Amino acid sequence: MTQSTTQRAQYVFAVKEFGDGTPWIVLERSGKGLDVLGNGVFGFELKENTSLRDAERLAELLRDSVTVACYTSFIR
Repeated sequence: MTQSTTQRAQYVFAVKEFGDGTPWIVLERSGKGLDVLGNGVFGFELKENTSLRDAERLAELLRDSVTVACYTSFIR
C-alpha cells in the first residue's frame, strides 16, 4: 500500500529576467513555502523569443487561475 503526504503553500507567479533580458516565470513564496524547495525557487523557462509583455500576461493569467502550489511525496 502506498501512503502519501501532500503539502500546500501559497505562491505568486512573477516574471523575472535572466542576465540577457530573457523573461522567465518563477513561483515566489507568499508566506510559508513548500519544504521541498528549501531556500530555492521553482521557475518556468518560456519559449524562445517570448516577449516580456507576453510573459507578464501569462503570469497574470496564472495568478488569476492558480491558488495554491502542491507537492505530494509517496511512501511505499
